[in-house]
Amino acid sequence: GGGGGLGGSGPTPQGFVASPGELIFGAVQQTQSPVQSVKLSSGSASVKLVSVKLDAAAQGSAAFELMSPPADGTTIAAGQTLDVQVRFEPSAIALFESKLLIETTGPDLKTNVGLFGLGTKGLEGENEPFLKIVLDTLGYKVDVGGSGLLSTTTPLVGTEVAAPRFVAAGAGEIKIIPVARYSPEEPIPYGFYTNAETVVGTIANDQYQALNPKTDAGSKTSFADPGMSFGLFTTSKTHKTYSEDSKNAANAVKHAVRTYPLKDRAGTAVPSSYLVCFEEAANGDYQDYVFTLHNVKPAP
Repeated sequence: GGGGGLGGSGPTPQGFVASPGELIFGAVQQTQSPVQSVKLSSGSASVKLVSVKLDAAAQGSAAFELMSPPADGTTIAAGQTLDVQVRFEPSAIALFESKLLIETTGPDLKTNVGLFGLGTKGLEGENEPFLKIVLDTLGYKVDVGGSGLLSTTTPLVGTEVAAPRFVAAGAGEIKIIPVARYSPEEPIPYGFYTNAETVVGTIANDQYQALNPKTDAGSKTSFADPGMSFGLFTTSKTHKTYSEDSKNAANAVKHAVRTYPLKDRAGTAVPSSYLVCFEEAANGDYQDYVFTLHNVKPAP
């Protein structure tokens, strides 16, 4: 499953907007993903759609399908919206990229919505994708230290930073968002700790092989600044995993969390934001649970 990324297309002079600015899909090869939608909003004046189509020039377009696209010439009345549905069916284990090209009447009123899909080998174990291609699909241009499995003993690979604990970077809440999860099927509570542990949310049971996984009801995407340094943790049936190596003594992997400064699809650094990547087992894929963490900096 997927959600929007860091991309986005700005409003045209008419106020026409396509939202979100990109769609992200994941599916096992030769199977279909759930359908996702792009909402076309007309703004203050009616908009005539000249065409809505996939980018024929993009090599990955064959993996995407427009479901009942609007006919050329369809009008969206002022203040109204129209949903365009897209499905992903990968033919191979790879990252597929395309664009939804939307042209409306008026001078150069063209809007593009990025389409990104990850085709995987299967579910769980050696069928899972590696961390790098997961992040490439999500649109985080980060050097994680390799395109395959990573060492479970070597600290600080790629652009990784030492961040066993964090502190707030500024006023306001600290955001924590699960962006990937490739681990066995079970609910996964996650949160932060100072001395005591606080659960912020739970990745849903059925979201065990997913991009932008959904969370259970009651889960939050942010928490108040604890006022001191804090670490992150996840909980599975077998053990807890911490961002602090010293707290993972009983686990298969001591350096079980790798933290990287967050960069967007264009390779631009996102201020005070990090990718926090958990290795729950021992194979070094570091994509068991991946979060973006915002408004923080590593604690001194």
